Amino acid sequence: MSKEYKSGTFCIDINCPKHKVLEGLDGNAYIEKKQEHCKECYAWQFINWAKDNKFRIVHTWPQVSNKQLAAMIKGIDPVRVEDLTEEEIMCL
Repeated sequence: MSKEYKSGTFCIDINCPKHKVLEGLDGNAYIEKKQEHCKECYAWQFINWAKDNKFRIVHTWPQVSNKQLAAMIKGIDPVRVEDLTEEEIMCL
């Protein structure tokens, strides 16, 4: 099940004290203000790095093992790679 991202989700989850300035902003206004206001935040830097390098952030499912998730990310049937480690699966 996919959950749509809402502006400030991460900031709210970690109770970031800098987020108050951004509350009430949406869309481009939120992003523009955040680019300047949060440029020193390591979490924001990581999100931008991931986006710039075309990485996706995935949320694991508790009922799915890391090995199964690695296989699904790579588009492989988990049964076919049950003897491999997660690292080996991601290298395929």
